[in-house]
Amino acid sequence: MNQADLLGLVVRNFAAVGVRYMLCGSVGAMMYGKPRFTNDFDFVVAIPPSRLAAFRQTFADSGFYVPPMETLLEELRRNGQFNLLHEETGIKVDCVFIKLTEFSRTEFERRQERPLASDLTGFVATPEDIILGKLQYYRLGQSPKHLSDIRGILEISTDEIDFAYLQRWIKELHLENEWQQVQTPKE
Repeated sequence: MNQADLLGLVVRNFAAVGVRYMLCGSVGAMMYGKPRFTNDFDFVVAIPPSRLAAFRQTFADSGFYVPPMETLLEELRRNGQFNLLHEETGIKVDCVFIKLTEFSRTEFERRQERPLASDLTGFVATPEDIILGKLQYYRLGQSPKHLSDIRGILEISTDEIDFAYLQRWIKELHLENEWQQVQTPKE
């Protein structure tokens, strides 16, 4: 099973269980920017508590390691995150419960249905929201891969970017210093 097949399986499982989701992270960045190697998928998810057992069973039946129900319930309660691991490929699926912030609600509402593969569509964060997420992760870990992903999005998808929205949230999320790093030429 390749990454595209696995992405399709995850998206179909989300639909089967009634999970609203948004692909983001590195794979989301590649939708608008430049490809790079990654061995995981990042999703923001909204799983109704009544569907959590079905979610767990559906993914377990599809060949994923799924954390115990107690862990899923705790992460849901605290709006945290958990990982699924596809046992055959070793590909990790990071699932982050939607946060209860204005920004999180806004970015989730703005997600777009886009082609993920030749016969698959799914919900993906907008390029602006992927940039904002990458800026936040850069602030946390200073990994240059986040800046590289952002530069790739700016280079390839600049016509799709709502710069007024981007600037608003850079200011509101206090990401000006990180944004300045994106503007600084690579050495």
